Amino acid sequence: MKRILLIIAISVLLLVQITSGQKQPTKTAPKTQNPTRTAKPAYPNLKIQADELGRATVSGDFAKVADLTHPEVVAKFGGKEKMAAVLKNDAAQMKAEGFELTAMTVGEIKQIAKIDTEIFAIVPLKITFKSPEGKEAGESSMVGISTDNGVNWKFINGINQEKFKAAFPKAAEKLQIPEEKPPQPIENE
Repeated sequence: MKRILLIIAISVLLLVQITSGQKQPTKTAPKTQNPTRTAKPAYPNLKIQADELGRATVSGDFAKVADLTHPEVVAKFGGKEKMAAVLKNDAAQMKAEGFELTAMTVGEIKQIAKIDTEIFAIVPLKITFKSPEGKEAGESSMVGISTDNGVNWKFINGINQEKFKAAFPKAAEKLQIPEEKPPQPIENE
């Protein structure tokens, strides 16, 4: 039961996470001469901003998380201050129950698609935490969305393929959100 609560708590924390870092010039991917290989655009800010979000989440900087969150999600919480307060409360409750998020690591980003004026990416995550049973890790993913050609990214977690399709039908035709892998004990750590 505690694992289910932790998964729910982590999903709540991740649901609201969206980054929008400082504006930086984007780099365009070089054109490839190899017809058997599909050229994928290089979006260096995608990984940078996803990592920034992970660090803010793990460190408990929920004001920063709220600042980096998609405006529609923030609005559902009633504003940035209220959202940060809810996240802080959830993290404190998790800690009181013996759970502590220790790492949120961004994996290799393999799925990217440009749909109209937006770029969508599936960002894999490894989430590590301490629990009363020891150290555990699970896998999840978040959807990154850029409306400015990859300069700034906004991430949404806690979304499955069905909800993704309802919110972004064109993107859901091209991208597949992987199933979450529940937390498992980490041996020898």
